[in-house]
Amino acid sequence: MFLQLTSLIVDADPGNRAELAQYLAHHGLVVLGGVANADQLSQHLAKGDRPQLVVVNLDPGAVDNLRHIQPLIRQYPDISFFTMSQVLDPNLLMDAMAAGIREFVPLPINEPRFKAALERLAGQHGLKSKANIVHVVPSIGGVGSTTVAANVASALAQKAKTVLVDLDLVRGGVAGAFDARPRYTIADIVSSGENIDRQVLDNALINHEKSKLSILARPDLPEDSQRVTQQGLQRMFNLLGRMFDYVVIDSMMSVDPLYASTIHAANTHLIVMQLNVPSAKNTERYVGMLRRMGVDTNKIKIVVNRYVKKGWDIDPADVEKALGLKLNWLVPNDYKNAIAAINYGEPVVLRAPKSEMGESLIELANFIASAQVEMAKAA
Repeated sequence: MFLQLTSLIVDADPGNRAELAQYLAHHGLVVLGGVANADQLSQHLAKGDRPQLVVVNLDPGAVDNLRHIQPLIRQYPDISFFTMSQVLDPNLLMDAMAAGIREFVPLPINEPRFKAALERLAGQHGLKSKANIVHVVPSIGGVGSTTVAANVASALAQKAKTVLVDLDLVRGGVAGAFDARPRYTIADIVSSGENIDRQVLDNALINHEKSKLSILARPDLPEDSQRVTQQGLQRMFNLLGRMFDYVVIDSMMSVDPLYASTIHAANTHLIVMQLNVPSAKNTERYVGMLRRMGVDTNKIKIVVNRYVKKGWDIDPADVEKALGLKLNWLVPNDYKNAIAAINYGEPVVLRAPKSEMGESLIELANFIASAQVEMAKAA
């Protein structure tokens, strides 16, 4: 989930500051910077560009460091302070609460509890994202992930406010899937930096009337992808998350920082593969990486595209055994309707909704929506 919280880090160790900044960024926060101690924090807050959250590592010297930041907590009651420490002394905890600390985070961080604390804070600021984020990733090139993303997004848009974002910044084909010619792209949005607001996004979004879908295109020129920054993307997704019910991201298989925060924020990872050796191997590698990143396997859904009942290279059961996951959906091979949809710039679920492929993709969208409802109930 993307959270539009601005934050500042206080830690005496520059290595720790960098690591914590990356951790917060992965959880969707905008990190304004880091300082070493309470004196530097005081100077930063006096400048006027104040964060909504200050995260303070009290170690080493937790008691003294807590004493030093107490005056700032009283001086800036509009700022929430989180403190961290390996010291779990009851007196320190009581002193922290009495000082006005919003959350005391024991080290090492318990990620689910910390994330829940951040979401509570975002909700108090009215910034909690309402969108369900569907992250669509191809296992190999040409597997048809853009077709899956475009059709799933179009089907979801019939029931809820949905935006489709092309995050394949060089090769993406989302706009072409709808025969759309964007005036502005992600690069234009992100280049506006801190000035990203609803009006800027509204001007950049393509409104596809027949599907009721909003679309945000990749940069026109490959070199413009260099204008897209992690912080800019976070600000953009923070806003999209409050404007829409579903954010469908046609993405890439990457752990670049541009994509890492998207991975952590997604409610569903839709990995699109085919039943052949290269696709299966890459799917296995990516699923392993998601697990190492701490992604709940319940959020990972495997979609086999261009499925034929006879003629696949690998037995589906063997793929499931290798992944340790079920193949959640089989989209039937339908070259005639798929290529017609591409050539006419109209997704199959709109052009041929009664076809076997169209019905399968509509049901896939319903499956995703119902799965997210169940996960929300279990949370």
